[in-house]
Parts: sequence; C-alpha cells; structure tokens
Amino acid sequence: MYSKKVMEHFLNPRNKGKLEDADAVGKVGNPVCGDVMYIYIKVKDGKIEKIGWETMGCAAAIATSSMLSELAKGKTLEEAMKISRNDIADALEGLPPIKMHCSNLAAEGLHKAIENYLNKEKIINELMKVVNRKDAEALFKIGITSLDDLKKASMEEIANAVSDEGMEKIKKFLRK
Repeated sequence: MYSKKVMEHFLNPRNKGKLEDADAVGKVGNPVCGDVMYIYIKVKDGKIEKIGWETMGCAAAIATSSMLSELAKGKTLEEAMKISRNDIADALEGLPPIKMHCSNLAAEGLHKAIENYLNKEKIINELMKVVNRKDAEALFKIGITSLDDLKKASMEEIANAVSDEGMEKIKKFLRK
C-alpha cells in the first residue's frame, strides 16, 4: 500500500520531462525490475537551478523521481550529493520495503548527473577517442558518459544524437 504522498507524486509528478538545456544527465537502471531513470540538471552558481526527469517504471519509481526533483532543486551540488534513498522515502512518508530500490535508483541518478557535470571535460575527452567534439558532446547530453556506455547504448539512440560521420566512426569502433 502506498502513502498518500506517493500517490500524490505519482498522479501529479513535479518537474517531469527532459531538460533540453541540461548541463548533465544521470542515466540509471535496474535490470531486475526494468526501471530506467534519466535525471537532468541545469547548474547555476554551483546550485541546481533546474531539474527534470524521465522515468520508465512503476508508481514508486515515478513518485521517487518527482520527490527527488523537489528535494534537489535549489540545493548546492554538495548538498544534493547528500540526498539519500532514505531522505526520498521519508519525504514520501514511506515506501513498501519491496519498492525501496526505487528511492535508491533516484538518488543514484542524481548523484550520477552531478558526477557527470563535475567530470564533463574528462568524459568528453574519452568519447573523443572515437568521435569529434560535437558528437562527443551530443553523446554526453543523452547520458553516454564512457566508452563502455557507448558499447551498451542502442544504435537508434546513438543515431538520433550524432552526425552521420560520427555514426560511421562509432560503428567502426564497435566492430573492434
């Protein structure tokens, strides 16, 4: 049984949607339950100015993404890194034990977005081992933050982000 707060955030989610001008994205998933979350952040003066999210999952996954966005908005990056699964679950007035992994996934997605923001140049440089800077930045924007992520991403997702030339270089890289 879900709390009233969980149902409120599930039925009326806050800050839902992709941020087109995001500075970084944290992409996380749980292969057991199939939940996938994208957490987008826009940073200004060291604080999360805007936050958005896209979640494919159950009611708890959607509610935790929504609550996370409310908890993180306006926080410094350091403060936001301290948001835990328990903070999210407590703010939602509890989650069933079998759904606690959703709050963990949401916190993990935020932390990954912040880490990606802080390591953006390093990530771009790694992706530039395969593609040019513009395509590396496009891959970063969709949550591909390593060559390993590139290997795991769908061809459709990649093709929608990079140039034709970049796609050819990626295909060559993946054949190695």
